Amino acid sequence: MKKLILILALVMAGRQLSAQSVIDRFFQKYEDDRSFTLVSVTPKMFSMFSKLDINTGEGQQFMSVVKKLKGLRILAKEDAKDGSKLYREAAAFLTRDFEELMTVRDGQSDLKFLVKENARGNIAELIMLVGSTNEFVAMSLVGDIDLNEIAQIASGMNIQGMDNLKKLKK
Repeated sequence: MKKLILILALVMAGRQLSAQSVIDRFFQKYEDDRSFTLVSVTPKMFSMFSKLDINTGEGQQFMSVVKKLKGLRILAKEDAKDGSKLYREAAAFLTRDFEELMTVRDGQSDLKFLVKENARGNIAELIMLVGSTNEFVAMSLVGDIDLNEIAQIASGMNIQGMDNLKKLKK
């Protein structure tokens, strides 16, 4: 009986690790490459934000969103000669586990939003990919996500690629 419980626990842990590692593998491949800009906000940082006492309307709105977030990672490369190639590589990591919300393609760039839902039907992870002949951005936002709230917060942030969230409507 103990062996059966141990085997079930290992199988469940393996499923959890493989589900989380889909985008992690792409980020890990390039996070030490100094030609990329890396932004990583850990769950600890979000929990510290949620303890701040902010009394303004904007601040309270920001805090209500932050309490639901668990992590943010951005991997960006400006002046990239291989931005489109990186875009295709990152997209290949995500096709099976994520559902596409929106794709925008123009003559020079591609933009893609993908989501993974949690058991309650909320967005558990939002992925944004941007690729063109001269830039690449991959963003992973993990938590209990309301797209309208995230887009409002993103409009006030000066982080490369976050302005693309305004293009996404719930």
